[in-house]
Amino acid sequence: MLIPVPDELGDAQAAATPIAFATAWHMLFTMGGLRAGETVLINSVASGIGSAALQLATLTGAFTIGTASSREKLDRAEALGLERAIDYTRESVPDAVMEATGGAGADLVFEHVGGDSFQRGLDALSRNGRMVVAGGHAGEVVPFDIIPFFRGQKRVLGSSAFTSDEVRTVLALAAHGRVTPLVHAALPLAEARAATELLEGRGHFGKVVLLP
Repeated sequence: MLIPVPDELGDAQAAATPIAFATAWHMLFTMGGLRAGETVLINSVASGIGSAALQLATLTGAFTIGTASSREKLDRAEALGLERAIDYTRESVPDAVMEATGGAGADLVFEHVGGDSFQRGLDALSRNGRMVVAGGHAGEVVPFDIIPFFRGQKRVLGSSAFTSDEVRTVLALAAHGRVTPLVHAALPLAEARAATELLEGRGHFGKVVLLP
């Protein structure tokens, strides 16, 4: 997995690219098969992986819907191209997705949150839709309503990590300016505790980078 960093990228940008963008690539395309013209719901769109998925989905020509817990985060996501923003603390995610898609639902749900977000994603799916899952920090054990799941012929796909080729692909996209690694803060290694507290405060947009 040792891969040269393109000269066009600085250290902080390079550090912010592989996990966020390669994981998002693997979820959206390798596992999820996202195509131009489809609708994708990106849960926690302001996170490092969520904002990466937003950029990649926009680049592909998908219609993007994203969730976050504040208007400030959603404003920043809209500046990146988000087409329908949902504050999940104020409105029903499935209802908002159905409204935005004329009742059809999302073709693909990008789910990396867990907890209540899992069922909201399932409820927002279209018939024959698919949800790709790669995380569960908000709750690893989730309720599962099986009746609408099989009646809607929905699919849930697990996604683990990424390949070296996918890392090379996203580094090249970043080097050519097609996507932008988002660095919320770059702190010296001695401030690792402050970086962790920043993450726990959930106020960041993009990645927090430590510089040794």
